[in-house]
Amino acid sequence: MSAIRITRKLDSDRLHLPELKPLIGKNVEIIVQEAQPLGVIPGTGDWEAAARAAQELRETGYDFDAWREQREYDTASPPK
Repeated sequence: MSAIRITRKLDSDRLHLPELKPLIGKNVEIIVQEAQPLGVIPGTGDWEAAARAAQELRETGYDFDAWREQREYDTASPPK
C-alpha cells in the first residue's frame, strides 16, 4: 500500500487534489484530521513578509557570515 500525505489549509468543502490522480479507479481509504501545528507548514508561508524581513536585514548592514563564524567559534571544542 502506498501513502500520500497532503497538507493543505481547507478553505472550502470541495477539494481539488491533483496528487491523487495516480489512485483514480483504485479502492482507497481517506482519513482527514486536523493537523497539529508544526511550525512552518508547506504552502502557507508569507513570502512577501519574508522578503521584507530579508531586505530590512540587508538595509541594517546585518552580516550573516560574521554571525555564522562567531557561532562556529563559540560552539567549537576548546583546544587541548
